[in-house]
Amino acid sequence: MQPNHKDEGLSEEYSLVSEGLQQFGFTDYQARTYTGLVAHGVADAETIASTVDLPRTSVYKALDSLHEMGYVIMTEGRPRVYRPAEPLEIKARLSSKLDEVFGRLNTLYEVLSEKGEPQVVYTIYGKEKVIEKISEFLKKTDEEIIISSPSFSDILYALEQEFQSLGKRNVEVTIITEPGEKVLQWAAVERRERLIATDIISDGKRALLASPGFEACGYTNNPSIASHLVNFMDILMRRR
Repeated sequence: MQPNHKDEGLSEEYSLVSEGLQQFGFTDYQARTYTGLVAHGVADAETIASTVDLPRTSVYKALDSLHEMGYVIMTEGRPRVYRPAEPLEIKARLSSKLDEVFGRLNTLYEVLSEKGEPQVVYTIYGKEKVIEKISEFLKKTDEEIIISSPSFSDILYALEQEFQSLGKRNVEVTIITEPGEKVLQWAAVERRERLIATDIISDGKRALLASPGFEACGYTNNPSIASHLVNFMDILMRRR
């Protein structure tokens, strides 16, 4: 027997799960679509759209992007049928990315400890607070900022006014991001695949490292750490 997806209790559960997925880089539509697909196990786009109360065209777009991310498996034929990648498999992939990001942060911390310098890498949790800190970096930049992110369009969407201000102040902006990501037309752009973390260097003296989905970040105003990240970015931009 099919579950009643209009049930109030299930609707609340869907909402909680969807909101949680958005903390790990899913868009609202991606999160709702994946949650609806998990509820059915196997379904076509029309069924999912009815379950999560989204337009069918939006569900198709979300399914395509989820397929590219490896979170959804699609079959051939008409209508096309989809099934979700196992939730624990996705958890393992996200955990691996988080481990890599915070492993890099820990390396910076250990370098400072060996030099006898005080701890100057601060950690922030929560997407809204991370975006606020990125906004602060943009506002404080006077000359040059380098941003490497697999999800630059998300930053651009959230902080469009801050980027406009950078252009008016003639700040030199370098963007390293995935193919297909929306960028600033007037900025220097490098396209790289399989980027993991978001790295930002402001005026060569402030650095920020955020996890996928911007659920957490580490940042510092220590120029020695910023210069360490600058070297990494130089290598990344030279790599072909």
